[in-house]
Amino acid sequence: MQVNYRHVIFTIDEGLRDVFLLHRHLLKAFMDEAAKLLTSFFQKKAKVTPGIIMGIPTFGSKVNFNPHVHLLVTMGGLTKTGEWKEYDYLPFKMLRKQWQTVVLKLIRKGVTEEEKKRLEPKLQKAFSENREGFYVHAPKQKGNVKEQLRYIGRYIRRPAIGPNRIEAYDGQFVSIKYMDKTDGVEKIETVSVEEFITRLIRYIPDEQFKTIRHYGM
Repeated sequence: MQVNYRHVIFTIDEGLRDVFLLHRHLLKAFMDEAAKLLTSFFQKKAKVTPGIIMGIPTFGSKVNFNPHVHLLVTMGGLTKTGEWKEYDYLPFKMLRKQWQTVVLKLIRKGVTEEEKKRLEPKLQKAFSENREGFYVHAPKQKGNVKEQLRYIGRYIRRPAIGPNRIEAYDGQFVSIKYMDKTDGVEKIETVSVEEFITRLIRYIPDEQFKTIRHYGM
């Protein structure tokens, strides 16, 4: 059965990215909590369990570590009796604040007491500088569904950087092109070979870690 869905993206504060880089064991819980947040909303508001397919790219446009999740979420789900029920509404303001709370709690629970004390100023800053919560994007479904699926599929499985974005290499330095999302301008960054390799190997998943998961119905 063809049903409506939304492509949902959950992000985190820039200052928390390195926390997940240093504590990679939190990445599975990061995915699980995102799915739990949406599933709980649908179960509470519509009394249905949605279907969710999720991927976790961990790179940004500058080949920087930037964990975030992409979810394909059915707009509706199955009732307890197994019947399909449509429900096409997502409360962005509420989800943003709830996601922020979930991520901060996840970090506090997932690290040692000593580490939590060290991270507390960073966690407080991520809370105070994001009064509306962490960014959540979930536009209503538009256009060709298959094309959207292809785009998301390519994005989730593609490498952190393609050869076409490497502008120059002289044996010591690498220049890469990237799109600066703050102003929409394409820019070039030059880093040492060592730094470039360091950035790349961060995206190799840990052994047995599943970067694509499914939840719900």
